[in-house]
Amino acid sequence: MDWEKYLSPCSKYGLHSQRLSIAVSFPHTTSAIEEGLARSPTAVILGYPYYHRRGEMIHMPAASNRVRQKLYRLALPSLALRVVDLGDIRSEYPAQALEEVVTNLLRRSQRVIVIGGSQEAAHPLYRSVAAQETPFTYTLIDKKLDLIDAIAIEEAPHRRFHRDMLMDGHVGVPAWGQVVGLAWHWVSPAEEEVLHGHLRSPYIRLHEVLADPDRAEPYLRLSALVSMDLGVVRGADAPAVIDPEPEGLPIEIAAKLMRFAGMGYRTDVLHIANYLPLRDPDGRTAAAVALLVWYYLEGRLNAPEDFPLPDRSNLERYTVPVYHPEVQSLTFYRHPQTQRWWIEIAPVTRSGPSRLFPCTQKEYEEALTGEVPRLWDVFQLTVC
Repeated sequence: MDWEKYLSPCSKYGLHSQRLSIAVSFPHTTSAIEEGLARSPTAVILGYPYYHRRGEMIHMPAASNRVRQKLYRLALPSLALRVVDLGDIRSEYPAQALEEVVTNLLRRSQRVIVIGGSQEAAHPLYRSVAAQETPFTYTLIDKKLDLIDAIAIEEAPHRRFHRDMLMDGHVGVPAWGQVVGLAWHWVSPAEEEVLHGHLRSPYIRLHEVLADPDRAEPYLRLSALVSMDLGVVRGADAPAVIDPEPEGLPIEIAAKLMRFAGMGYRTDVLHIANYLPLRDPDGRTAAAVALLVWYYLEGRLNAPEDFPLPDRSNLERYTVPVYHPEVQSLTFYRHPQTQRWWIEIAPVTRSGPSRLFPCTQKEYEEALTGEVPRLWDVFQLTVC
């Protein structure tokens, strides 16, 4: 691939002792990029500083550069870390360029971190993951749903990007969407109906994540694409976004979610969207984005090896009787070392194999009371 056609390389950042900068390479030519990718880096960083405003595409290179300045000064989490920073997307048609570049990176088994852009940039990333021709799960971390048509041009196209993405007819492989962090004061009745009646997507609300961040981990364990709208973070921690709010995820909890994503089995693409550098004079929000990226990398370096074997012999099995008209018992599995849980879901409306889905100990404890966890009903829609 002619990488130089689509990329604007960034300048090399100054080296700091035992800082993340010493683990990063900044290749400028196609041959140098090929050489860097051949070394199997922990992740590849890509800037996408393009934003839709009033029907126009605006280029804001500061969006990715300010994050880099904060990121590369953070501590080196491990001597094993290797990062390739390809710079920023550069094209007259940035969305198409982003899709092509990420598609090629995924075909080389690279993990990609995309910094910047409006939330609708997740759509070309979604197509890039689908181009690998493997069924996948996508997780949106956002307080909104973005499922209905825009009324004003200021809202387009990001107001309905999520629905367009999940119902994209050009995606030829099965794909499932999930949402983490929904704030119900941003979800209209019409959007709730689309979520429940048409998309049938699993979700966890903002107050549930605040009460117990570990409940969000199953939503990130199998996701191939994770896209975070920075507006889900509390406004005091990340004010330079479109809709900063006093209610949101504290940066500590948001960073924990990023670590969960890094520890996932298949987080091929991480996208952090809606950072607005012009609203960030003190660099506080850029520092927050850098922190999120750092915890994702730290999670990648500490990813547990607990994927269920075909015969599930590496897991402990628990069968729990429940009171339900369609099922008499539920089967849970737990890895003895990592303590991560799974629930076995068998289709009840037809014959077919059962599947394992990530869950938490909370679902197991709920089943011990005889109740069927809500996740069981949601996952039934997936296996049927």
